[in-house]
Amino acid sequence: MTTEHRAGGPPVLTPINRSASTLATEVYETLLSALMEGRIQPGDRLVMDRLAEDLDVSRTPIRDALQRLHRDGVVEPAGRKGYLVREPSARDTHDFYVARMAVEGFAASQLVQHEPPPLDTLRALLTQLAERPQSSTWESFDANRLFHRGVVVATGNSYLVDMYDTIWNRSQTALTYSQFSAASSYRDFVHDHEMLIQAMDGADPDSARLSMVEHIQSGLDRSCLGT
Repeated sequence: MTTEHRAGGPPVLTPINRSASTLATEVYETLLSALMEGRIQPGDRLVMDRLAEDLDVSRTPIRDALQRLHRDGVVEPAGRKGYLVREPSARDTHDFYVARMAVEGFAASQLVQHEPPPLDTLRALLTQLAERPQSSTWESFDANRLFHRGVVVATGNSYLVDMYDTIWNRSQTALTYSQFSAASSYRDFVHDHEMLIQAMDGADPDSARLSMVEHIQSGLDRSCLGT
């Protein structure tokens, strides 16, 4: 976006070119999906020119996607025009789940103070997500992300939603989830979240927070089994 100024008036804004940004996001999600599915492994070298050729796009969206993965700590520079895929650390996994406990646990305590608590909305969301195809780790990750985001959105607190998105919209988060997925069948998705809703139904704020923390802790425990 560029700006120009009219004499005596506000700046004139030119339209944003969304095409490059959208393409970079598509490349990012393609690479992240390949990482989650194991088609790209830790230690692999990602070269911009080769990726541009494989994905049939220019180097610009490839560069932007790799820089985003670098900011998230998934890859690191490795020579000219290349990046090396990092091995996720136990600290990465631990910190992700602890951050979730803080934000989502508090969200659960706030949600049950509504009159009435919007648990039917969460039940409807869970039914909707259960009907979606789950043929890949990426799709399973997205369903889990959307359900837990629904809990936070139901609080009506936009700042909590922003914090939630900051935690979940990192590529390192998706790779951590792939560890959980390796140790836990998607068949558990509906049952585990039905039990979470049931635990929050009629609970006081402290009990609701504890139920959410225990739910997230079980994910951390299973992720450790998948490593």
